[in-house]
Parts: sequence; C-alpha cells; structure tokens
Amino acid sequence: MKLLRRPCSQSLLLSFLQTFALILCLFLLLPLAAAAEAGQRDWAGSWLVVSERDAQLVWQLNADGTGFAYGFQESGRLSHGFAINWKLVGDRVRVRTGAQLRCAGGKVAVAFTGWSPVTLDFAVVDGRHWLQEGGKLLSFQRRLQGWETPRAGAECPKLAS
Repeated sequence: MKLLRRPCSQSLLLSFLQTFALILCLFLLLPLAAAAEAGQRDWAGSWLVVSERDAQLVWQLNADGTGFAYGFQESGRLSHGFAINWKLVGDRVRVRTGAQLRCAGGKVAVAFTGWSPVTLDFAVVDGRHWLQEGGKLLSFQRRLQGWETPRAGAECPKLAS
C-alpha cells in the first residue's frame, strides 16, 4: 500500500493559514466579549430597586453574572430572595433564578432546588430601567454601598428606606 504524502511546502502553507485564521477569529471576537463584560461591569453592584409588585427590592449583581435578588416587606424586613444568573446581551438581560432565600423565625433560611427552567427576559430601557417581557418595569433607584449578602442562619436583615 502506497501512502500519499504532501509536499513539505504545502503542509507549511496549510499550517500557516490555519494559524492565521485562528488569530484573525480571536482578533475579531475578543472586542465583542470585552464589550459584553464592560456592560456587565457597569451594572455590577448592589441596587435598591423598585418594581410594580414588590414594596422594596435589592438586586445584588456581580460582574461575573452571578447575584441575588431580595424582596422586602413595607416594614423593611426581608421576606424572600433568590440566587440569580444574569447575562447582558446588547440591550437585553436574561435572568434565571436558583436558590430560594426566606426569613423563618427571624433567621435567614436557604434552600437550593435547582435552577429554574424559566428565563426572565428584560429590555434595558435606559441606564436606570429594565422592562420585563410582559410589562413589569424595574427601576434601579440607587446603589447600596454598604449592602452585605444575608447568610443562612444569620439574623434577617432589615432594609432602611
């Protein structure tokens, strides 16, 4: 059986073209990824959020796409919360919820039942508002500099207006 061999120059050219194509792809795709990360960094932080159905909310958004959303009663006591995964894609934000957090007997209780199969889609209206598909508007009022993540077993936090 006779093996077919490529001339050495043809193999070198093919290798060079493959390397060039890889570098070109990276050169074109990295700025897009960096722009997406920059947008997420702009939203990163803990925010006092007002929505149409909840008295007060705190959204804690990390630049890596993790975070938490907390709901508070009118009295300022924590009532519920969720771990979230969020991703900014252009002028859209996709959010999935995971672990549930609640107050039980004055202490924070956490239960992870898996990630929700439902993805919440929001349109970024401007630098302070997200509009959920279906009409719910989130208004990011201000950043909360001293916010700390409630931990399981800790006292239920109270949010001062």
